[in-house]
Amino acid sequence: MGGHSDLLQRVKTWMDRILMVNVFLVMAGALWFGVAVGFHSQGLEQPLGYFQGLWEPLFMPAIGVLMAAALLNGGVQWVLHLKRKREQSPPRPRTALDRQS
Repeated sequence: MGGHSDLLQRVKTWMDRILMVNVFLVMAGALWFGVAVGFHSQGLEQPLGYFQGLWEPLFMPAIGVLMAAALLNGGVQWVLHLKRKREQSPPRPRTALDRQS
């Protein structure tokens, strides 16, 4: 059982690292976009053109992975909360229907 737990921990550690890099990539893309829009207003088109070229192959999937990870994390936390709540609640008294089975 210990090997299975160690493998899951290593997978979780690597997933956390990948998602952390992904967050910084999305933040860098947002900063680049803001700067590129500023340059665009001054008549310099090249930074915005580069950003648009990388939008579909790089930034759009990075944002999608970030959103999927956030939703998955929220779902897992919700399930764990329900499980903890169920484990902490006292057992219910048995009803007449339960006694017949």
